[in-house]
Amino acid sequence: MARISAVLFDLDDTLIDWSGVQVNMAEIETRHLQNVHRFLTSQGHLLPPFADFWGKFRETLIYAWAEAKKDWSGVSFVKEMQTFLLDCGLDEAQLDLDTVLHVYDWQTVPGVEPFSDTLPVLEKLKTAGYKIGLITNAMQPMWMRDIELRAYGILDYLDARLTSGDVGFMKPHPFIYWRALELLDVQPEEAIFVGDRPANDIAGANEAGLTSVLMSPPHLNRELNGVRPNFTITTLTELLTILTQLEGNYG
Repeated sequence: MARISAVLFDLDDTLIDWSGVQVNMAEIETRHLQNVHRFLTSQGHLLPPFADFWGKFRETLIYAWAEAKKDWSGVSFVKEMQTFLLDCGLDEAQLDLDTVLHVYDWQTVPGVEPFSDTLPVLEKLKTAGYKIGLITNAMQPMWMRDIELRAYGILDYLDARLTSGDVGFMKPHPFIYWRALELLDVQPEEAIFVGDRPANDIAGANEAGLTSVLMSPPHLNRELNGVRPNFTITTLTELLTILTQLEGNYG
């Protein structure tokens, strides 16, 4: 066995806990898109009424995700937003997409917070000399998810971080794992991946050649459906025991 030198994580329900969310995500997304609609109309662009604008955007994303899952290509929020706005009749030459994305004003989701041991575990991993990476199937560009990571105190622990929206492939496609490993300058056998979704996180890590650890906190009950993680944990603290065990195997 190669010595483990890197630990890669999924984000949602692995490093940050979604069990406390009590708001409807559609309501949150609506508020963000209202920011865009309000901004563009204030700039003189003619747009459909917001209800139609919102409905068409949802249809755009639903179709994009359905198509992406056929070959595990990543959905790009940036590209889908651009395509959607052009379909709404905006002139590409007058569309400042970067400003639109900032006006969207992505923020932390109320009720979401790091697991109680997330920061202590990351601190111990960093102190022990492990490289730390993050791979999420989020469609947003990484700078948008960085807003959350910074707010939660996670960002500075990460040596590499990727969203599928940036990379163009989503888990379980092995490419996104290999890209993260390339950024960390480690081989698959030198890395552990921790995630909560068997069909995406674990199956992908297994195929890419990493040691897989299923994060299974009490509020989740995901079916394995034949996927076999190398290890299963209910808290991130248990990961430290696994690493100690693997370290002992090197003699």
